Amino acid sequence: MNEFFPWKEIRIRIHGLFWVVILSSVWTGQFMEVTTLFVLVFIHELGHVTAARSFGWRMRSIELLPFGGVAHSDEWGTVSSREEIAVALAGPFHNVLMVLFGYVFFRLGWWSQEWMEYFVRGNALMAGFNLLPIYPLDGGRVLQAILSYRLPYRTTLEWSLAGSLAGGVSLLMYSISGKGWDLNLAIIALFLIYSNVTAFRQRDYQYMRFLIRRREGYVPAHARIVRLPVTREDALLSVLKKLRKEAYHILMVKDRRGQWRPLPEEAVFRHFFDDRKTDGRIGDLIA
Repeated sequence: MNEFFPWKEIRIRIHGLFWVVILSSVWTGQFMEVTTLFVLVFIHELGHVTAARSFGWRMRSIELLPFGGVAHSDEWGTVSSREEIAVALAGPFHNVLMVLFGYVFFRLGWWSQEWMEYFVRGNALMAGFNLLPIYPLDGGRVLQAILSYRLPYRTTLEWSLAGSLAGGVSLLMYSISGKGWDLNLAIIALFLIYSNVTAFRQRDYQYMRFLIRRREGYVPAHARIVRLPVTREDALLSVLKKLRKEAYHILMVKDRRGQWRPLPEEAVFRHFFDDRKTDGRIGDLIA
């Protein structure tokens, strides 16, 4: 049943920003425009949900915003980057499909040119804005997934969120520059800044979820094998901060005889989590 109704059991929430837009549109007599915006946002998020469910993701809720929405799932950061990129791009892809449908309906004579242009422009703006490399927009999630191929996941979180915060501030400055304020853009920019500040403060929680998932034995099927040189004096926590999401790690450490010894990443996870040696060192794991 969920294959045909991907929204089943997913809580849908309309963000306060969207309610402001809805009420202002009713006040100014632009009810048809905001209804169209709501449909576009809904279709955009349907793309995310459909893709996420196809990978078996657990979706907790969807928050609808004027520029799209935020899909809340426990899978972000714990699955392969390929899945994250596919789910993130599914929303804008649905907007592109709507553009094509708009042209078809116009050619069939079902829609006027004016309405078709409005519909196409709305989808294009929504897809384009969501592809900006600012978290939690789709482009920001794609950037985060790409960085995780080359950087330790902890570093990926810090760099992507810091860059997204700078992007949000830049967007805010752009919205208030010039001859007049773009109030809607300024409000969206403030939301993005708030989201990134919150995510940066919670980066340890996101990072720990990644570690717990790896402790459970999940490694992406296409993960590269990375040999990571460490020393006996290295703290386990500092080593864990060097792990990449898209790699399987073999730690290379010298024993007391000066011989290089391979140490699988599972050994670190067992000692850190199962044995609760959170203040342990690599030297504790070798003779």
